[in-house]
Amino acid sequence: MTGFRVDHTKPSVEVVELVADAAETDPVELERPLADVIDPRALDNLFDGRATVGEVSFVFYEYEVTVTADGDVDVESVA
Repeated sequence: MTGFRVDHTKPSVEVVELVADAAETDPVELERPLADVIDPRALDNLFDGRATVGEVSFVFYEYEVTVTADGDVDVESVA
């Protein structure tokens, strides 16, 4: 499991960076955009710092991604 605390970066950016890191590639080398599985703007708006509870999970590439209201982004391989 890879995790990161979102402080200044949008959750959508952190998701792409962490998945790319887990896949050992550059974020711009990912062939599928995040928007293929979740609306990045909606994800960022959902966790813009005002929410105090909640989480969302989805699969991006072969990783289950969980973003929580407290700023955590976890990436875990589902393969």
